[in-house]
Amino acid sequence: MTCLRYGDRCTACSEGYSLAGITCVPDCTNGTFSNLEEMTCSTCHSSCRTCTGPGKRECIQCAEGFLQQEWRCVQSCGPGYYPGEAAGVPHKICHRCEENCLSCSGPGTTCTKCKEGYRLVSRTCVVDASCNNADEVFCQMVRSNRLCEKKLYRKFCCRTCQMNG
Repeated sequence: MTCLRYGDRCTACSEGYSLAGITCVPDCTNGTFSNLEEMTCSTCHSSCRTCTGPGKRECIQCAEGFLQQEWRCVQSCGPGYYPGEAAGVPHKICHRCEENCLSCSGPGTTCTKCKEGYRLVSRTCVVDASCNNADEVFCQMVRSNRLCEKKLYRKFCCRTCQMNG
């Protein structure tokens, strides 16, 4: 290791280490990350092939048999997601289904189950015609008092209760 004056300002590193700014850090193999506190390579979470830390939400690439959903690697996609390819990503990732789908089999019109207030027509979720909102002021009161979440008055205020927020 070649360093200037104080030993903490490196210009070159020994074999097995790389220069990161002015510090030598260990070169780590897949399945490990550079632990700067201990200056060693530590093991990634079992779902990670490469990572930035030990946690399951610190994966860069997923291990064999895992898919990336949001910032973690999972064995199968969760509800509202489907597995697929992504440009530049060496493993499959979980893509979000169309907005009103609870579950789908792929991109576009491949819904298999719809959110409340929608019905399935040719693998697409469309607004259920039987959803008729009651008085708007009443429905806003239902929503602001979190009665939608408790499933109270949902049938009377189906459109208002479907809105996010």
